[in-house]
Amino acid sequence: MKFDIARQPLVPAFLTLAALAVAAMWGAAGHGFDPAQLNGTAAIQPEAATSPEALLLQFQTAHPVWARWIAGVLILFTGMCAGRMTIRYNLYSVGTCLAIPLYGAIVCGLAVGDDFLPAFTASALLALSAKNFARSFCNGYGFDAIFRASLYLGLLPFVSTAALPLLLILPLAVLLFRRTLREVAVAAAGLLLPAFTICYINWGAGGEFTTPLTALGNAFIAGKPLMLFAAIPFRNLILLGGILVLDLLAVLFFLSDIYAVGTKSRTILIYIISVLVLAAAVLCGPAATPGTVALAAVPSAVLLPFMFVRIHRNIALLLYLLLLASAVIGTILQYSI
Repeated sequence: MKFDIARQPLVPAFLTLAALAVAAMWGAAGHGFDPAQLNGTAAIQPEAATSPEALLLQFQTAHPVWARWIAGVLILFTGMCAGRMTIRYNLYSVGTCLAIPLYGAIVCGLAVGDDFLPAFTASALLALSAKNFARSFCNGYGFDAIFRASLYLGLLPFVSTAALPLLLILPLAVLLFRRTLREVAVAAAGLLLPAFTICYINWGAGGEFTTPLTALGNAFIAGKPLMLFAAIPFRNLILLGGILVLDLLAVLFFLSDIYAVGTKSRTILIYIISVLVLAAAVLCGPAATPGTVALAAVPSAVLLPFMFVRIHRNIALLLYLLLLASAVIGTILQYSI
């Protein structure tokens, strides 16, 4: 019996993710954080010195070893979070944990930059938000799930400035999952709570109440659009382009087989595709950094297995090995520079 990589069980999926996380953090071992390299982020804004993103960058600079350990744990957590969501809602009509190692291959091959701690934290927040939005798609009220999903989403821009456009996920999720006005009000409260809390803390420390919001807006528009593609190495650019092509193929496979998928799984996959489109727009934004690619890794990892389980097993194995090899080679090259 031939091994089918597209129907990968949990144990090898987790071990692959763990190996990739260790390799990625080892590759980041020799790289410190240089605030001058981040264009337009809160890390170089004096008025935003107490923002979560700036605090994470300061921690990464002061404690690089602990930062790498935490980032590695975040990679494991996010990969498992995305993988469990695909299994729970049977998104591919077959049992597979392929999303778990695919997340590791994408994020470790592309997103290990000088701002890796905020990048992987933002990726974990996006995965938690997506998981809870999917959980809110239920019969009856889903106040708890939609509140937590919106809370994680509201915190996201303060951890990664470039992620500001991802706030549009909330109205998309509300419309796709057909939530009631009561749940919309709860979701809006969850979305605004992080901003209100950060502003209140800043005001209590003696600053202006709206300073964190103003700093976030200024940091977002400080750079130039599409600068990310000039900042990342050419080898990473090729890998990013290849992953986007595979994402497009996965979308085409989904559209061609859309009515063969259950209603709940179909709606969640449409939501994931919407998140992927917004994440791609974020990569083109003025505040995007090399670490911002970690945001796109979440929807990509969830979407790609839909294609992998529907193509020939030999082609699926080849594509999977190419992704793993690209991640490992990228990590080795980064470590050697």
